[in-house]
Amino acid sequence: MLQRIIGHEGLVESVAWSPDGRWIVSGSDDATVRVWDAASGAERLCLRGTEGPVASVAFTASGLRIVSGADSGTIRVWDAETGAGVLSLRARDGTVEAVACSPDVRRILSGGGLVAQLWDAETGAERHTLRGHRMGVYSVAYSPKGDVVATGGGQTIRVWDAETGAELRCLVGYRTGVWGLAFSPDGWRIASGGDQTVRVWDIESGEERRALHGHEGMIAGVAFLPDGKRVASAAADGTVRVWDVQRRAELACLRGHEGPVACVACSPDGRRLASGGADKTLRVWEVPG
Repeated sequence: MLQRIIGHEGLVESVAWSPDGRWIVSGSDDATVRVWDAASGAERLCLRGTEGPVASVAFTASGLRIVSGADSGTIRVWDAETGAGVLSLRARDGTVEAVACSPDVRRILSGGGLVAQLWDAETGAERHTLRGHRMGVYSVAYSPKGDVVATGGGQTIRVWDAETGAELRCLVGYRTGVWGLAFSPDGWRIASGGDQTVRVWDIESGEERRALHGHEGMIAGVAFLPDGKRVASAAADGTVRVWDVQRRAELACLRGHEGPVACVACSPDGRRLASGGADKTLRVWEVPG
């Protein structure tokens, strides 16, 4: 473990890296969004005004803005340099569990309740409401190609056309909720976390390509590494694990959190992982191998 970052006063629910790898942003049950220096672990910004626990955070592809989603149903866009509020949106179903940003910085994707929504990132206008899940939406992801988005709710993952909002396919494989989603860097695969299994899916066919077993608790977060060959996962068993997707092999089991781990993200250069959990801390790890 490279760093233990302290400052939040509640569960760290979400973590993301800036595109240049200099900053880490985190969202917590303490109703704050915090920005940290990735090299030193020093707190740079503490953003307040989310109206409740922060379930999800993301940097835009430009790195100029931060998007947060709160349990209260509020989506906020912040200036990443100054911390000033830029935009505030209100979700349809009164809660936001996950947010993601388009690679062209023009759209925001949010999920919560039984729906996901696509928003104009500049005006805040709602572009599409994505309906079809019969249980709560707890995870969303935007393809790096910008053509499709994915949402996880209940036992299903649904893939949608990002331009029209049309549902393209429905992936089924979990007994309980889908808590984590991530697209591969080439946009052709999705990694998902739920139950105690990481699954990797083919976007075009909707077929499950890999099932990765080893966690002993619910998987709450997943992230592809930049090489597209490895996936990191965070789980309630208190571990972060790194997997070789092709060989279905566990490469590393990272221990250090004192309780369930809720989120994981990989740095743009693929050399570090950041995770957060119930012990109110962030941990930064060197990617093994």
